[in-house]
Amino acid sequence: MGNTKRSAQLVCLAALGFVSPNASAEAAASEDAYAYVGGGPGYGRMNGEDFTNTDGDLTKNRVSWKAMAGTKLGKLLALEGQYIDFGAANRNTDRIQATGWTAGIVLDLLVNQPVTPYTKVGALFWDTDSTFNSISRREEGTDLAYGLGLRLMIADQFSLRTEYEWFVMDYAEIENFSFSLQLNF
Repeated sequence: MGNTKRSAQLVCLAALGFVSPNASAEAAASEDAYAYVGGGPGYGRMNGEDFTNTDGDLTKNRVSWKAMAGTKLGKLLALEGQYIDFGAANRNTDRIQATGWTAGIVLDLLVNQPVTPYTKVGALFWDTDSTFNSISRREEGTDLAYGLGLRLMIADQFSLRTEYEWFVMDYAEIENFSFSLQLNF
């Protein structure tokens, strides 16, 4: 077994040691109905372009952020809305910026686990502002949004989430990878 693989396994085991079994059991038992809010940074790409530039460095205009609010209706289902700022792309005087609101459902794939995979589907209400050759244009629309994620319960009130989401804006497809902190009420 290679050193890299062995190191990865040790890091995973150490990370599991930080999750209190009592906190995980309490969180699983109180998973009926609650509200939550959260947010965090993300990183996206459009129409399948690479996440890195030709030098292998992350491109600077792909940073996004989001804020979310939701209601957990039971052990498996939640209703969630989020605001996403997809960032801006600039080249000389040309610029395009996109934002959106989503409304959708979140379905947990495992119950009573400290790490819960989930899937989500809903609608994206988007808005773009662009300037090309000194001509400004604003577009808006409603399209599909869906994604997959993992939620790690770190205490009754807090969860860490990582998500990979896909959005459609007219003819453009946007993929966004994000990390969020979720506060449960």
